[in-house]
Amino acid sequence: MAVKSMSTRVEIVGRSAKCRGGSSAVDKSAYISRTTMYCEYDGKTYYPKYSEDLVHCEVLLPPQAPSEYQDPSVLWNAVEMVEKGAKAQLARTYKVSLPNEWSYELATEVMRDYVQRNFVDEGMCAQFAIHDSENEKTGQRNLHCHIMLTMRPILEDGTWGDKQKKIYILDADGNKIRTKSGNYKCKTQDVTGWNSHENAKRWRKDLADTINSVNSEHGFTRDFWEHRSFAEQGLDLLPQIHLGERASAMERLGIHTERGDINRRIIERNTTVMKAKMLLVEAENQLKKLVESKPAQTVIKATNEVLDVIRAMVKRKGRLKLPVANNTYLKKISNRTVMQEQTQIESFVTKHEIETFEQLAEFKKKREPDFEKLHAKREAIIEEIATLDHWLYLYDEMAVYEEAHKTSKSLKGFAKRNYDKEHDYELKYYDDYRAELKGKLADGQKITPKAWRKRKAELEQTLEQGRPEMAEIVVDLASVEVIEHNREALKQEIDYSARKLEKVQEQPKRNEESL
Repeated sequence: MAVKSMSTRVEIVGRSAKCRGGSSAVDKSAYISRTTMYCEYDGKTYYPKYSEDLVHCEVLLPPQAPSEYQDPSVLWNAVEMVEKGAKAQLARTYKVSLPNEWSYELATEVMRDYVQRNFVDEGMCAQFAIHDSENEKTGQRNLHCHIMLTMRPILEDGTWGDKQKKIYILDADGNKIRTKSGNYKCKTQDVTGWNSHENAKRWRKDLADTINSVNSEHGFTRDFWEHRSFAEQGLDLLPQIHLGERASAMERLGIHTERGDINRRIIERNTTVMKAKMLLVEAENQLKKLVESKPAQTVIKATNEVLDVIRAMVKRKGRLKLPVANNTYLKKISNRTVMQEQTQIESFVTKHEIETFEQLAEFKKKREPDFEKLHAKREAIIEEIATLDHWLYLYDEMAVYEEAHKTSKSLKGFAKRNYDKEHDYELKYYDDYRAELKGKLADGQKITPKAWRKRKAELEQTLEQGRPEMAEIVVDLASVEVIEHNREALKQEIDYSARKLEKVQEQPKRNEESL
């Protein structure tokens, strides 16, 4: 198992020039959500710089927050308008890398839980957006999450509270100390505690623990995510510097930048330090690829138009392209990089004897009902398991106080009154949990935790047994999505090349006309 150092970055969005996260919360929200937004504070309309990499975007709110803040435009405009200072801090941003093996659905579920636990439960409003990009030059994927957090607390009436409060400095007698200007000496104190430097370490550790736990649960055990810095781990490695938005965009296009060159030198230096270990991992990976890339034995017809598109795209790009947006089935697959491999997609085509795009569409039309039927069945099982889980939770909570209930029932008269008075807390909670549990059950249905646990185990086994069938259907339909996306991408590539050629051919004519 390789150790993977976590990549995270915390920044402040604010109107001061010192804030590296940007100067407008609306602008930042538009950037991570890939939507156009109007800012009421500065009167500007902010446009998203990219649109192809958005996987999911969502706003989570504490209970007392106004419901209209679910709209990120409303939330961050409210933040902008409540801050009057020229150097006001508007939002905290937190960018984190995620395992590329995760499916989009898994990433969304995990990050929703992570954001809720670490930020929203603490009283912050949070917007998170999951992106998945691909380095055009190397093919390396980059699944990551942007999180935006409010810095003011929301009061019980739904209004914004203060970020800081004034604390007067007192003398030995407890009196305020007046300054030469006539004011009193004072200092400011953080109201929320959200600005503590220890928070970043806590958030980072919780994220690493969460990722490792999820990876272990789903069998992704190739990497162990380490939250500690290289120095904290005792490793003689250098961290890479932050590229910034402009440099990152240029690097994605294959254009070297000064900051990118610095990172390349750091990578080269770190590679030397870890050479032996990395060579071993690389050798294992190469061996695995060789084993998995054995040529298919099926004879492939030369007239297959679907295979022609696949091969033409691989010839141009070295691999197949994956749709990030507008995919229903690909987002359910964890190891998406496999779906970029020519052998994987060609194997699907030959297995199902698909030769034309009409046949591909027909295959999709026939396969989708299989997915819908099985998906509905599995959702019903999952819903029943959730119901049983809730019943068992209420029962377990009730059982904590069951002894007090039994003792109370066994007593009479003065002894019972004394006991009930002394154990009012336990008896009340027993009654509350029992009443809530009975309210969830059908009329006449008994409380049978043993039977519930048995039924839950049976349902979980049924889910597990049906997993291969569901996986096969999802991979089939995801393969269709990949082929359709590459057909469109190839058409755009060809159209672009044709237009470029036309311009080259027209240039001499323009030169002649100018003479």
